[in-house]
Amino acid sequence: MKILLVESSKTVSSLLTIELEKFVHVDVDWVDSLQAAKDHIKQNTDSPYALAISCMSLSDARDWEAISLLSSHNIPTIIFSSAFNEKQRDEFLKNPIIVDYVVKESRVGLRYLCNMVHRLLKNREIKAMVVDDASAIRTHVGSLLRQYQFQVLEAENGQQALDILQDNRDIKLIISDYTMAPVDGFEMTKTIRETYEKEELAIIGLSGVDSATLSARFIKVGANDFITKPFQPEEFFCRITQTVDLIEKTQALVDAATRDFLTGLYNRRFFFENGEGKLNRARREGTNIALAMLDIDHFKSVNDTYGHDVGDEVLKGVSKLLVECTRDHDLVARMGGEEFCILLNDITKNELSELLEALRKTIEQKQYASLEDRKNVTSSFGVVYAQAGENLDDLVKRADKLLYRSKETGRNKVTVED
Repeated sequence: MKILLVESSKTVSSLLTIELEKFVHVDVDWVDSLQAAKDHIKQNTDSPYALAISCMSLSDARDWEAISLLSSHNIPTIIFSSAFNEKQRDEFLKNPIIVDYVVKESRVGLRYLCNMVHRLLKNREIKAMVVDDASAIRTHVGSLLRQYQFQVLEAENGQQALDILQDNRDIKLIISDYTMAPVDGFEMTKTIRETYEKEELAIIGLSGVDSATLSARFIKVGANDFITKPFQPEEFFCRITQTVDLIEKTQALVDAATRDFLTGLYNRRFFFENGEGKLNRARREGTNIALAMLDIDHFKSVNDTYGHDVGDEVLKGVSKLLVECTRDHDLVARMGGEEFCILLNDITKNELSELLEALRKTIEQKQYASLEDRKNVTSSFGVVYAQAGENLDDLVKRADKLLYRSKETGRNKVTVED
C-alpha cells in the first residue's frame, strides 16, 4: 500500500515520513505541488493510494484545491494544517472523503497523525457490524465506519445480527442499538458473550435515550462502551479507535502467552489447557473427538543442509497449510520443534481420513525455492479417537506411538488407529 503526502514544506514532510516509518510499513510518495499530485495520482491508477495526508495551501494552487483533487479521486484524506477554526472544522466534516484533520502545533499532533494513519490502514482488515432497526441510523453509522475504512455489515435486529455473526466469525466490532425486536441489544450482547470475550469482539451500545442506567446496564451485560445519540463524528471515531486499539493490544498480550512466536499457531501450553475442555465438552454432548500428531520428515537434515532460516521458512509454510486445510473449530498447535498436533471433534472416520490425507498431500506438494534441488518436505501422521476415561495426555501418547509407526514403515503417510 502507498500513501500520498501533499505538503509544501520539505522539513515537515521529512519529519512526518520518519515518524510514519515507526508506525506503519507503507511507501510514502511526497509531492509539494498540485501538478505533482495530479501526476502521481495518474501514474498510480492501477494501484490507487490507500490514503492521503494533505496541507491546505500549495504554491500553485488555491486553498482547498488539493483537497478537491483528492476528493475527486475518492482518496480518503487527513488534513494536516497549521491553521484551524470552528468554521473550517465544519467545512471539513461536510466532506465524506475527509477522515479527520490534525493541527501542526507540536510533536503531539504529529504522533496523533501517525497513530491515525496506522489505525485507518488496520481498519481495512476489520469487519464491523451496525445493528439498528432504523435504516437511517444504520446508513449513518455505516457510512461513518466506511469513512474510517472498516468493512461494514448491517443487521435490523439482534437475531439477524447473531445469524450474520454465525457466518462471519471474524467480525471484530459491533455497534448496536438497545430497542429492537425480536431480540434487543441486551439479549444479543449476553448471547455473544457466551462465546466471545471482550478482547475478541468489541460491542458498543448505542441509544437515543440519555440514561446513565441504560449505559451501565449495557456495559454490565458485556458491552465494551456506550455512546448516546446524537453524537459528533469526531467523538464517535475517538471512542471507536480507543476500543479497537484496546482489544488489539489485549489480544497481542494473550497471543504472546498462548501462541508460538515463529508460526503463530497455538503453543503446547494452550493446547493442553483448552484441549482438555474440548474433550470434556465432546463427551457431554455425545460427539466423538480425534487427535492427530504429525511431524515433518527428516527435518533435521533441512536445518543441517540449508540452515535454520530455511528451516524456519518450512515450519511457517507447513503451519499455514495446517490452518488452511483444517476446519475453523479444530485446535491446531505446535508442540515443539517440527511436531504439531490437531484436535478434531464431531468428525467421522471417513471425513477424518479424507481431511488428513488431503493435508498430507498438500504438504508434500508445496514447493520451497530455498530447498533448491530437494524442493519439498513430507510429513507423517499418527491418529487416534478418544476412548472412555482418557485424558488429553493419554490421547497424545497413543497418537505419538502411531506417528512413529508411520515413520518406521516408510514415512509420508497417515496411520489411523484400527
